[in-house]
Amino acid sequence: MSETYKTSDHYNGKTFLNPGQNDLKSFWQVLKWKMTNARVEWPKNVPIKNFPLRMLAPDEKVSATWINHSTFLLQFPGLNVLTDPVYSERTSPFTFAGPKRVKEPGIPLDILPKIDVVVISHNHYDHLDLETIKKLDAKFHPLFLVALGDERLLLKEGIQNVKAMDWWEEVRVKDLRFIFAPSQHWSARSLWDKNESLWGSFMMDSGATKVYFAGDTGYGKHFLDVKSRLGAPDLALLPIGAYKPQWFMRFHHMNPEDAVKAHIDLGSNRSIAMHYGTFQMADEGIDEPERDLKLAREQYKISEDKFGILEQGQGLSY
Repeated sequence: MSETYKTSDHYNGKTFLNPGQNDLKSFWQVLKWKMTNARVEWPKNVPIKNFPLRMLAPDEKVSATWINHSTFLLQFPGLNVLTDPVYSERTSPFTFAGPKRVKEPGIPLDILPKIDVVVISHNHYDHLDLETIKKLDAKFHPLFLVALGDERLLLKEGIQNVKAMDWWEEVRVKDLRFIFAPSQHWSARSLWDKNESLWGSFMMDSGATKVYFAGDTGYGKHFLDVKSRLGAPDLALLPIGAYKPQWFMRFHHMNPEDAVKAHIDLGSNRSIAMHYGTFQMADEGIDEPERDLKLAREQYKISEDKFGILEQGQGLSY
């Protein structure tokens, strides 16, 4: 990594880290998981419903449509945003191996409305999909907001409209503020670049409404920090999948109970689940996250209206 970033509690001059934490799994721990896993097989293909493309009405502050995995179309007045867009068949460096989608995207790429901004939380293949990014750049030439270090990937592909962000840095586009906030995760695209780029979440604040996109994260105190520094979101998009086995996944991926606790910590008015049901990234079954979310809501006395699920292609508006 040739770039030099400012040293901080999350950058030591060579690699990025989670402040006060070090839970990167070793090769032997990965091997243990692969040799002892109790993986529940997913179906090869699950049809999705066809929902009409939801467009923001003049009296609405924001519309959120779940496309797949961690990809949402967020429509604010005068500005359309995509989060972690993934349209490829596999979330992998290879076209012939790696997690393969079992559900088609809820909004086909060719019928997306004009995209103004794309936010990318980190560089894992199920969040930073270069083929999708190149297609979006060719069609819309949006502004790409990425974590420190990930600008190199995009610039190498000839994508010029890129802004790399550190934690708590802010970018304003029209009337919408994008604040890059912490998450608890890690980064790598290969065996040789571990934690050479940052990871994080985004708060999007229009003045009339706040939307929080958690990216990919384990449960930690950063949710309280986000609320303290940026205020409670009106809408939070929170991951609930890729959490089994817990001994291996928990630090970097929330289970549904963790996500409910994050919803509470954030003081979110309403939350939507994501990061499940499209690509099998861990050992749980395809329906387990939804079932476990229901149990967690009951445990913490959170109504389905306050923390619910959408089908791929389904949206809601405020």
